[in-house]
Amino acid sequence: NPLADLLGAAIGATRAVVILPGNNLWTIAQRKLGGGQRYTTIFAANQDQIRDPNLIYPGQIFIVPEGQ
Repeated sequence: NPLADLLGAAIGATRAVVILPGNNLWTIAQRKLGGGQRYTTIFAANQDQIRDPNLIYPGQIFIVPEGQ
């Protein structure tokens, strides 16, 4: 998504993911970490923003840890 790419570049972190409508942690983990079951890695790294991994909101910006 061009908007997500632009925002990620503005943040200056290729590991940043901007949540868009329809996103979920499972799909992000599949794309960024190679497996949906690794959504817990994203959840753990962003617990300050995520109370319930089933409830994430457009506009949130999460960091995806590298090499985990």
